[in-house]
Amino acid sequence: MDSSWIGGHNIQIGEVTGDLSILLERPSFRLELLSPARSPGPPASVRHQPSYLLHPGNRVVPYSPPIADLRALTVWRDGPEGLSVLLLHGPGGQGKTRTAQHFASRAAAEGWSVAQARDLATPVPALPPARGEIGEQLLIVVDYAERWRYTSLLEMLASVHSAAQDHTVRVLLLARSHTHLWDQLEAELDGLGIAFAPPAALTGFPERSRETLFHEAATSFAQALELPGLSPPAPDDLTDPSYASPLTLHMAALAAVVAASNDDGLPGDISRYLLLHEQRRWNASTDADTMRALVTLATLVGPFATRSSARELLIAAGVTDGQAEANRALTAHRLLYPSDQHLVPLRPDRFAEDFLGWYLGRDDEFADDLATLLLDGEVLRDGDVRQALLVLANAARHDAVRDLLDRVIVRRPELAETSPALMLAVAEHLSLATVLVVAIRPDPGVELAYARLRLTQRIVEAVPEGESDAGAILVWGMLGSRLLACGENVEAARVLGEAVQLARENLDPLDITSLAELIDLLNFYSEAIGRMGGNPIPITAEAIHILRDHADEGTRRAGEDATTYKAALAKSLSNHAKALVDSGDPQGSLTAALEAEELYRELAARNIERFTPASVRATARIAGLMHELDRPHEAVQFGLRAADALRRLSAADPPVHQPDYASTLHNLGLSLGRVGRTGEAATALAEAAVLLRHLAEHVPLCYLEELGGCLFSLAGVLEEVGTVDELIKVRRELVGVERQLREAGISRDDRRFAVTMILLGQNLVSIENYAPALPVLTEGIELLHNEFAVLPEGLVTTLAHTYVNLSKAQNGLGDRSAAAESAREAVRVLSALTADPDDFDKAIGQLGLAWEQLAFCLPEGDPERAAAWSEFHRIFGADPQEAEDHAEERSAPDT
Repeated sequence: MDSSWIGGHNIQIGEVTGDLSILLERPSFRLELLSPARSPGPPASVRHQPSYLLHPGNRVVPYSPPIADLRALTVWRDGPEGLSVLLLHGPGGQGKTRTAQHFASRAAAEGWSVAQARDLATPVPALPPARGEIGEQLLIVVDYAERWRYTSLLEMLASVHSAAQDHTVRVLLLARSHTHLWDQLEAELDGLGIAFAPPAALTGFPERSRETLFHEAATSFAQALELPGLSPPAPDDLTDPSYASPLTLHMAALAAVVAASNDDGLPGDISRYLLLHEQRRWNASTDADTMRALVTLATLVGPFATRSSARELLIAAGVTDGQAEANRALTAHRLLYPSDQHLVPLRPDRFAEDFLGWYLGRDDEFADDLATLLLDGEVLRDGDVRQALLVLANAARHDAVRDLLDRVIVRRPELAETSPALMLAVAEHLSLATVLVVAIRPDPGVELAYARLRLTQRIVEAVPEGESDAGAILVWGMLGSRLLACGENVEAARVLGEAVQLARENLDPLDITSLAELIDLLNFYSEAIGRMGGNPIPITAEAIHILRDHADEGTRRAGEDATTYKAALAKSLSNHAKALVDSGDPQGSLTAALEAEELYRELAARNIERFTPASVRATARIAGLMHELDRPHEAVQFGLRAADALRRLSAADPPVHQPDYASTLHNLGLSLGRVGRTGEAATALAEAAVLLRHLAEHVPLCYLEELGGCLFSLAGVLEEVGTVDELIKVRRELVGVERQLREAGISRDDRRFAVTMILLGQNLVSIENYAPALPVLTEGIELLHNEFAVLPEGLVTTLAHTYVNLSKAQNGLGDRSAAAESAREAVRVLSALTADPDDFDKAIGQLGLAWEQLAFCLPEGDPERAAAWSEFHRIFGADPQEAEDHAEERSAPDT
């Protein structure tokens, strides 16, 4: 048996147990280094249990490696990057754990150190610190990545990036689904400067080999069960797509072997048959119902690091009456499922989920106790409850699990907001009534934007034929606003357009609710049209016109109706101001914005809590307009006031106010820079970038472009007050953002991207970091040529200067021939420019420096070198030999 590895938490790698020690520990996570060590394995009494036989870590069935998947993993592992991340995903039972085991064992055999990452949301056992040095290459496996708290996952990746500068590190994330997790991670990895490969989906068993694999598994199980020679027939339906799952195929093989040995006939429900077989030994160990309850709790919230914490749970859940009984139950469970921890979950996961569905469906009283424990229990920490709900969400294909989850979420709908996966489970599995309860809650922020959209889509799908116009308006308006919140502007415009038309047709001018509903829809609709590049002004003008037409009625109204009318007019004016400034009319926009601010101030004077945020946003809009009108001092005055107010509001309710706070800081930074307060500008823009980075991680279609603009402005300010290292860091992040904008089809041109690449290359050359500068400058030049058939006059000298920097990088890397060619191109471009008298003064100095760079690239005695120095002398007035001597004094030959 080859030396291999184990990670005693979630991921088990190889056939042999391993010693664990702490490689890196932070409050939210830790990395556990795995050292090979042999163990006697579990006692013989547990080796016939289906959970043991099916667990991938026990390797009962020989591994059938997915060749293409492993080849792709190896290519990623052996890539040139210092640190790289890959997400391997597939449904439960698809073979993620087994593939990770094999891959990590192979890596260990080839000299890699192997570690597992653990989220510390739940208690963990104490471990000693790692001793000695790790190898130069480290593989970190992160199982159940979708269950991690997102902030903990980011902190772990950032810490690894910081701590492993001198190592080659690969981080392998394992998750059931990749969509939402990877949408969040991708932008953040770019920002951290961490390389990554595209998410990889496990392919499963091909149809042509399933019968052979079935018989191999059946033979292995028969041998493990001491039934040699037993060879049951394969199922007739192996072509069914479900058998692509290794776990499904192995469960079928195990059930066939067990059934044949007991003369039971082939079972219809394979999972239930194996679960009943699993429970036979429970009956001999303790009360069967008690053991079922223990296994359920273990599956939901286990394992526990200490016996006392596990015992406390059993008593709180009503499974045992006192400490003595709890101790006996824990001992019995540990005999069945040996571990150095307590209440280890039943494995494999999908097998455990099927058990939850079966048991909760037959024991209503325990399901009630579980609901009480999750809702009101003081024993479980927030991390335990979150883990339990995620397990229930994965098992929600079972009616009984779905019912339990439904009961918990109806009572505490905020729990659905602890994870996108939970909210998606609500959308996909729970009752429409529960979906509505969660959907109408206040917006929890960008982290759940896509999950909330799916909730709304579920509601739309349930709308019956012939629904009333009022119901259709409500549902379509909700869907349109959620689409808009996710940046799905085209579909939002279509949906909102239909809702607006229905609302127009059903408008009752004397009903303030009907009026406000139409105005809200018009405002959302105008935003969608504006984001698409259309003209929203007629729509915003319509909203204002409708309200002005009913001004007399609004004046006659009292109380809440009058407030609703004024709020609708203020919001419409604010949206109209945005539409006008986007169309190039900042003065008209300012007039509308000032009226909106005055209305919001009146409203806030009557209801400070309700309308102060809108009043502050109106002030922030005025600040931006002052900047557009080239009134930067007034823009700073308004901007500082708005930013201070939004800082307080954002601290109290981040999901609601962070987007406005980020935009206000961005605009304030621009205005501070305009009035020469560059230090304050850098601070404001840096804080805005932090907020926008978070927003863009979750809803890139809405915030990625603004993040790019903020980083570009921040880099410009740092040119004056920052260090080169700070500049390089910001511009590297900006390059990543620009690439995402291009891939998402958001960016309309490559000019900012090209300029960023060129300036980044220049910064890298300035610190003689030539290797990374070379591809950056090359791509920057290519982007400029692709973007412009004829370069604008202002970019010609930029292009020439970039060729000079490219030449310096090539020369610094020893490629003098390429360096000389780049310098010649700079000379050619600038010579053409100096031929025009209007451009002579601004280009002649650059031309002299280009001649100097060409001379640096050529060997002594080369006539072209002498000619280059002569041109340099002609421009700057130095003697050629003196110029060359001076150049050699201040520059090494390979400069």
